[in-house]
Amino acid sequence: MHVFLSPHFDDAVLGCGGLIADLTEHGQDVLVITIMAGEPPSPLPATPIVKTLHQRWGAGYNPVAVRRDEDWQALSCLKAQAQHLEIPDCVYRTNADGGAFYPSEESLFANVHPDDERLIETLPALPETSSHLYVPLGVGHHVDHQIVRNYGLFVRRDRAGVSLRFYEEYPYSVSEEARTRALNELKQIAALQLNEERVTLSEAQVDAKIEAIACYRSQISTFWEDVDDMAHSTRMAMT
Repeated sequence: MHVFLSPHFDDAVLGCGGLIADLTEHGQDVLVITIMAGEPPSPLPATPIVKTLHQRWGAGYNPVAVRRDEDWQALSCLKAQAQHLEIPDCVYRTNADGGAFYPSEESLFANVHPDDERLIETLPALPETSSHLYVPLGVGHHVDHQIVRNYGLFVRRDRAGVSLRFYEEYPYSVSEEARTRALNELKQIAALQLNEERVTLSEAQVDAKIEAIACYRSQISTFWEDVDDMAHSTRMAMT
């Protein structure tokens, strides 16, 4: 089974939607596990970033239910299975006193909070049928992406029979500087021999990726003006 670890509901589809379409088209089993898919706490952390994101998403006080539905729709387009874990998004994670680990947008792209690094110890084991594991490279340096990447390295040590691959996170990967930074950081924290692999997609597989991304309606405005802008930008990035 091909297992894709997605920090948030849309990351695996943004980065690997075309590859997922290719795999399922050829009869391969694909499971996308969204790691940070848990319910937010109540009350919500009173931070600027929570307020900003909730306004942008337009999905109400608790956007997780909306985002889960979007994910089911997107992965159904790609004929992949979905699994959602119960860890909240980084903007909702706090210490025992309710202090937010990541109170601002800048903090989302900084280093992982020291008290948050233990998260990888709480993640469940991969399914026994896992043969290939895909984890984010960390392009963009988002803290949740860093955590999931590091979990992939942890699995690599524990499950020698699982093939580990890193995927570039679109649209962060449009920036060559961000890609280089992520590669350099990975080389510093792990003794890996990395080989770049480019996947050639058919027009139908590109269309499938765009259709799947469009299912994440609450997230479109994060990177694009509208769905048409997303489709155009995505197609251009894949040529």
